[in-house]
Amino acid sequence: MDVLKWIVGILIIYLSVQYVVGPVMVYINQRLPKKYKFDLLDSVTFLSERDEVFRSLHEEIINNEFRYIGSAEILQSHSSMYFSIYYSDEKKITSTLITAEVAHNSTTTQIEFTQIYDDGTLLSVNNNSVIGVYPEWKIKEAYRFSNVNDFTELLAIADKIIRIRKRHQIAVPMVEGKEFETIEQHLNKELERLVQLGWVSSKPTENGFKLTPKGAVLMTWKMCWPIKSIISAIGMYRSKKVLSGA
Repeated sequence: MDVLKWIVGILIIYLSVQYVVGPVMVYINQRLPKKYKFDLLDSVTFLSERDEVFRSLHEEIINNEFRYIGSAEILQSHSSMYFSIYYSDEKKITSTLITAEVAHNSTTTQIEFTQIYDDGTLLSVNNNSVIGVYPEWKIKEAYRFSNVNDFTELLAIADKIIRIRKRHQIAVPMVEGKEFETIEQHLNKELERLVQLGWVSSKPTENGFKLTPKGAVLMTWKMCWPIKSIISAIGMYRSKKVLSGA
């Protein structure tokens, strides 16, 4: 019985740290940019600072007839994200190669394919190992295949899902030279939506937008056990179901 009480006590402490202390720390420390505006980085320097996985994928993307657009970074209070943008004029698909570095020095690299349509919607296919914490958005369909690390395989999946989900939609091509501006517009629109939903404060501080208590709680809880595992399983099931054409 004493052992059981000890186990229950440890579990309560573990959950309390996640569900109570976690949101408080996120509320205090996390900031979002006042506005997304990217300064393109020197390509040679940028690639020299990435790891072998990133550089190898960079070459593979170009070899699959995606045009390299440029590279940039997003530096936030809780993480640093470095990414390169590529575009296929034939497929009208944008490929984003992202490497993220979080506070505890772990690094993840992911691939994302995005296509924009004439009705203002967009479709995304990615292999992110981490679930998204933002609320779902009716203009954006996102499908995650975290177990697919091969670029060609993930591209084939994206092509198939586009045929299944968007066969009656007209893809809008990226305007050459305006690719980063298009991405900025989408991210700023998403930021405005977070403010409207009450997840982010409507008044930015000197260091950027601060999360509201509501936003801090909901974003943090999505990353807590067992909610994270449940959301991840549902998302993966939904993605596989769409891919199967069901």
